[in-house]
Amino acid sequence: MLSGHNDERRTQNYEPCLKLYDLHVGSLPHLIFAVKNTLITLVSLLASNAAASPRIDSNSIADRHDMLLLQGAGDFESAVLTWPWPLGRKATDTGPASESSNSGYESARERFAYTYQVASELGWRPTEASLALASDTLPFPSFGSQPRQQFEASLSQAWLSEWFAGNISLNYSDNPPDRDEFRLDGSYLAVALGNWSFGIDQVDRWWGPGWDGSLILSNNARPVPALSLTRISPYIFDYKWLKWVGPWTLNTFTGQLDNDEGDRPGSDARLFGMRIDFSPFGWNNLDIGLSRTAQWAGDRRPGDLSTFWRLLIGEDNRVNGVTFENEPGNQLAGIDYRLRIPGWNVAQYAQLTGEDEETYLPDANMILAGVETWGELDAQKATWRAYFEWADTRAGYIRRDPRPDRDFNTAYNHGIYRSGYRRKGRAIGHAMDGDGVMRSIGVFIVQENGNLWGAKYRNYSLNRDGRGPNSVTIDPAEGSSIEGFFELDLNEFSIFNLQSSNIRVTGGLHYIDQENQGNGESDPDFGGHLSIVTSF
Repeated sequence: MLSGHNDERRTQNYEPCLKLYDLHVGSLPHLIFAVKNTLITLVSLLASNAAASPRIDSNSIADRHDMLLLQGAGDFESAVLTWPWPLGRKATDTGPASESSNSGYESARERFAYTYQVASELGWRPTEASLALASDTLPFPSFGSQPRQQFEASLSQAWLSEWFAGNISLNYSDNPPDRDEFRLDGSYLAVALGNWSFGIDQVDRWWGPGWDGSLILSNNARPVPALSLTRISPYIFDYKWLKWVGPWTLNTFTGQLDNDEGDRPGSDARLFGMRIDFSPFGWNNLDIGLSRTAQWAGDRRPGDLSTFWRLLIGEDNRVNGVTFENEPGNQLAGIDYRLRIPGWNVAQYAQLTGEDEETYLPDANMILAGVETWGELDAQKATWRAYFEWADTRAGYIRRDPRPDRDFNTAYNHGIYRSGYRRKGRAIGHAMDGDGVMRSIGVFIVQENGNLWGAKYRNYSLNRDGRGPNSVTIDPAEGSSIEGFFELDLNEFSIFNLQSSNIRVTGGLHYIDQENQGNGESDPDFGGHLSIVTSF
């Protein structure tokens, strides 16, 4: 187990693994408070064997499942609440197998160690090609890989050096609603300085413990082109009055929404996001995340540093001199956690996200909560997980100034940014958009070879009052869906004289039955999706 309480032990745990990510350069407080050592620290940063960490993205349920198993077993100390998740945070022990080498847990450990080893190799990666097909109607996007359009294709090339990591991904989407047929979604370029990764990217971000949604940042909308800063490894503060925070990480970005709102103030706003994850007192049974995002600037809106500063300190309510003309922006903020019950294979998680602010705390909150359990099938060396999740995107919870008339038509909407908290017509937060409620039950099994098979049932109500802007439906709607899904890694084979080094197939079948509450019409649908990714 990697322990931030003991630097010597931490170093020993990293030594058996690839030293590519062995970033013992001190923590950020040294750079801030130890002025006399600033030059020495900077020199050590530049001289260290740094690497821009590759990452685990939010496109694999099996990878996330393995990470949670390893965290519970004490293989690493890092909250598993935020994606992309830099692999540099932990080089798992690649030494002799443990006593549980025949268990599903050991299979997960071996898969993650292999993922780390492959991702850590310097140089050019094999070229990756993908193809995705989908029916006209798809269930709400959740954690994992789902195409956004009926036909998508991409070609990607990645590389890794001691200083830089990058991926150029060229995408084509047939007849998309936003008319952007050619895209760079999934591309990034990052440079590592010590324990920090600076980058420019356009990647999916998922913030929070939910499996079927996130109230503040999910993979529902297309990724935002952004500048980003990420703390790679979750070292503990050296200062005694901050050690209680435990291992912590920081993710922040600022990007461009490029929403076309026409010739009006607020069009093409920027999007700022900041998130801190930590495990207080080093207790790996509890992960906590603090998130904040904000739309600001845009056409004919203030976008200087003083405006950004007032946005950071929360001076964006129309009081004390703040008017429509100088209001900094539209903010969301919240807290989430995942609590694993000691001695039991059970965890409870929740997310609270506020649309407004009152006395520097989130107000007009949306809520997501769930419970999950997991186990192993010894005979098959497989593991499984099941969860129940409930989410309500009506901004009417924990109001310090109760105003029921404002509960609806508030979430993801704003008076200045008329497109709301959306990009290209889709909510940046939960896929059902505002004023919805969803209940989900899911279960899946991960085999020894990493293949995943699962199913889920969802029941939901959308745009419940039928009055506010909503990207999913104009009228209120009630519906349910049943979905089967899979993630498969196939053996090597050659086609057209090209030797494939890896084939990954993801997909699913679904049945959706939804009724429009405005006209009483029912719209049942059966369909599916299939994605194939290979590298040459």
